[in-house]
Amino acid sequence: MSEWKTLLTTPRFRAFWVALLVHNLGSWCVIAALPILVAHQFGVGVELVLSLGLRVLPKIVLAPIAGGLLRAVGAARVSSSALVGMAGLTALLPWCGDFLLLQGAILTIGALDVFVTPGVLALRGPVTPSGLEMASNTLCSVADRLAKIIGPIIGGLAVLAGFVPGFLLFAGAILLAAFTIARLQVTRDPGPAGGFRLWHLAAAPVEFIRMLRADPGLVGLLICAVSYMVMLGGLRPFLFWANRDWYGASDAAWTGLLAAQGGGALVGALLSGLFSRTMLRWAPAYALTLFSGLLEGGLHLALLLAETSEQAMVLLALASIPEIISTATWFTAFQQRVPAAGQAVFFSFAAPLWDCLFVAGILSAGFVASGSLSLAGYWAALSLISTLPILPVLVLYRLRRGWGGP
Repeated sequence: MSEWKTLLTTPRFRAFWVALLVHNLGSWCVIAALPILVAHQFGVGVELVLSLGLRVLPKIVLAPIAGGLLRAVGAARVSSSALVGMAGLTALLPWCGDFLLLQGAILTIGALDVFVTPGVLALRGPVTPSGLEMASNTLCSVADRLAKIIGPIIGGLAVLAGFVPGFLLFAGAILLAAFTIARLQVTRDPGPAGGFRLWHLAAAPVEFIRMLRADPGLVGLLICAVSYMVMLGGLRPFLFWANRDWYGASDAAWTGLLAAQGGGALVGALLSGLFSRTMLRWAPAYALTLFSGLLEGGLHLALLLAETSEQAMVLLALASIPEIISTATWFTAFQQRVPAAGQAVFFSFAAPLWDCLFVAGILSAGFVASGSLSLAGYWAALSLISTLPILPVLVLYRLRRGWGGP
């Protein structure tokens, strides 16, 4: 915990952490309130599905442009500018009385997020003092989890006062994060100097592929992240159905399962903060990522053995501990392998890929809905799909590096 105190007394990291927390809070407020707004004005059918899907689609299409722009202009400048645009559009959402106008605004917000997410992720390394990467990543995980738990509650309560003041509040949070991130540009910009050139856009995909070819370990990290996102996407529909069909609880009671996840994640973040140096002395961050990923997958698979919602809550809380440790060590291993200037390019391609696989995990629940798979067979398959790819990565790592390599 002393390392967390050191980080929070470091001005640049403290500013970044506050911006991360405020931005995530604003984003989760919007995620919670947007379906309520759409349902209130237009209904809960295809309109609602479109409003959710249009936030993801632009990330796939614009990834090459985002990578080039972040690399050429700098992550802080690009992401803060995009956040200002997102804040303005968020404030205008309640005034979009026409369905097409609302969808256009949501689509534009999704397009701007292409530049925000990889930019913020790329700033995490440069604002972290040397030697405190593991503690930094666990502290950032705390910000992510707190926002994920508190944001939807704030979002739901805020719209009770009206859509206009609620969305103005969300926009204000996003704008505050934008101004805070913009100030990070003054001291140190992880992007290269020399200004933006059009050829940077074409160079970004080439650089991403070159990074993967140059470091097989980076491919292993990407495999771990991708397989994890598939499982994460399918977890929520599985929990909803298991809560109803296996445990005999009400549909509203499944929120307790989600709360258990969040509680376990916070415990994992605290343990990572307390024992980060001990863990890194035991094994490198890369190996810890693989070990904790396998443990997490095994605990998620064990949900098949839960007979009550209470047992499922315990397993979910336990699985969230190695999950958050794996997340922190993943970012630490990544920062050790990729220089700051290349991180924005990597994330501009990796983040949309993660989104796609997350959506694929959600859509895979259709096998249960259509009767093609039983709920138990579906979860067994999804858990194994997210866990088994880690095994060859672990074997290759052991053969190439031993347990002492980076």
